[in-house]
Amino acid sequence: MLDLKTSFFINTITQISCFLVIAILMNQFNLTHLLILCTLLIVALIAINSQHFFCLLKRMKWFFLVMLLIFIFNTPGQHVEGWDYFLSPTYEGLASGLLQVFRMLALIAVLSLIMALNTRQQLISGFYFMLLPLQRFGLEIERFAARLCLTLYYVESSQQNQNQIAKQKGLLNQLKVFGNNSIMQKDNFSILFEMPVFKKIDILVLSCLMMICVYALLKVYT
Repeated sequence: MLDLKTSFFINTITQISCFLVIAILMNQFNLTHLLILCTLLIVALIAINSQHFFCLLKRMKWFFLVMLLIFIFNTPGQHVEGWDYFLSPTYEGLASGLLQVFRMLALIAVLSLIMALNTRQQLISGFYFMLLPLQRFGLEIERFAARLCLTLYYVESSQQNQNQIAKQKGLLNQLKVFGNNSIMQKDNFSILFEMPVFKKIDILVLSCLMMICVYALLKVYT
């Protein structure tokens, strides 16, 4: 299997920039674009053997289902034949619901891919150097980086604890594991900020992202 984690060609800052641009321009994508994007992202996640995205889908399945039903039954439009008028779904609601679901899936998939391709230290360094120019406006970048580090640390610890609990059979054994893992461990760790290396491909990707943003702005205001 291809080891994309070590051979990925753009650095962390470029990856985060791609995520931000996709998030900003997400409303410009139609359902066909989102289907293609989600398919490509899922293939990439399977190629690097990342389970984080699929675990999130399993946890959020009811949220997606409820959101889809809300759009289907509350969006005005052409009603589906054969249903009671007061509980009749609409074709426009189905299209809008699917659009919103795939928008969220695409964003979660991109974020999961970035987290799978980078270590905690790389993610913190990437955010730190991206936000460093805002330090002139009084933003405390070091405090933000420390909070982000603690958040990622406890998210990883929580996932490991849940995996251990899921392996136990019986409610009593699960409660014992949960009680042991609930004790806060005082782990000492330091944050080392390492500036990502910018290669030609990073400059090219960032330039393309800037041109896409300019084109989107011109399209909106003209």
